[in-house]
Amino acid sequence: MNDKLKQIVKDIRKDYFNSPINAVLSLLTLFIIIKIGVWLVNWAIINAVWTGESREVANKNGATWAFIVKKIRFFIFGFFPKEQVWRIVTAFILIGLSFIPYFIKQIKHKIFVFFGHMILWPIIIGFFLSGFGILEKVSTNDWGGLTLTLVLSLLGLLYSFPIGILLALGRRSETPVIKGLSIAYIEFFRGIPLITILFMSSVVIPFFLPAGMAIDKIVRVVIGMTFFQSAYLAEVIRGGLQAIPKGQYEAAESLGFKYSLQTYLIILPQVLKITISNLGGISISFIKDTTLVLIIGMFDLLGVVNPLASDSNWLGMAPEGLIFSGLIYWFICFFTSKLTDKAEDKLNRLPETGGIK
Repeated sequence: MNDKLKQIVKDIRKDYFNSPINAVLSLLTLFIIIKIGVWLVNWAIINAVWTGESREVANKNGATWAFIVKKIRFFIFGFFPKEQVWRIVTAFILIGLSFIPYFIKQIKHKIFVFFGHMILWPIIIGFFLSGFGILEKVSTNDWGGLTLTLVLSLLGLLYSFPIGILLALGRRSETPVIKGLSIAYIEFFRGIPLITILFMSSVVIPFFLPAGMAIDKIVRVVIGMTFFQSAYLAEVIRGGLQAIPKGQYEAAESLGFKYSLQTYLIILPQVLKITISNLGGISISFIKDTTLVLIIGMFDLLGVVNPLASDSNWLGMAPEGLIFSGLIYWFICFFTSKLTDKAEDKLNRLPETGGIK
């Protein structure tokens, strides 16, 4: 233990106190960190106010977390009717339970579970959150907070992955029409901002629909965000396809595998192993991009802060709301990052080739 401590001290001296200038800068940095840390602890915990009915309880030297406690339902469920919140909880419990088949070893081809999610998740979300004419109808205008963020993220990522794979394969196709259409799609959606797509899906598309036909706003937004995200995922997957040695394709052909089988059983598993980190990173970026829906009047986790802080009883509480929303986003992105790391470790322990398990 003493040897380990001596090594740590030696490394610190070598890295931070190897010259007079570095020593001064290290001590100054340490002083600033401690100063900020002490202030942050005092503001966020020691002097913070945790209970209260209005901003009158606020302490100018501390955070007013009473605002978060009082409005927590709106941060999580948006403006969904209070007596109907059980429907949101039930929907996400069912979505969580739908991941169980991934952990059942007897199910060999997990891709079919994924396709099942593509059918099941929209039905669960539509039934419990909207009603489908069976439960009491709740307008999607009342969806908000963390609920809306998760709905957009889950559905957007769910559909963008298979589309991105098809686009990546299409861009490498030897058929000119398929290759040309894939390139046009990818370059078009990568060349315009997501805000433009959101405006198009929210404002412009309804003008082109036949008379009497209406598509819910949230459906249009999910479709638009899926198209946008799939173009970026396609390029990541294409990079993985290009990294696969040509010998893998030749070996698959020599075994008599058709194109579909060699892609499914040999090529895509290796692409997933190569690109998993980039796929995780682009997924995190997409989750954060969902905040842009505020521009078209949808109040996600970040967008709900200003309406809540506009309450006459809680004026001026926006900083606490923004910090709270930021922490939730950080937790979601951190969880996604760790999930990606775990998947990468598992894939790296697998053989170089093999089916999608």
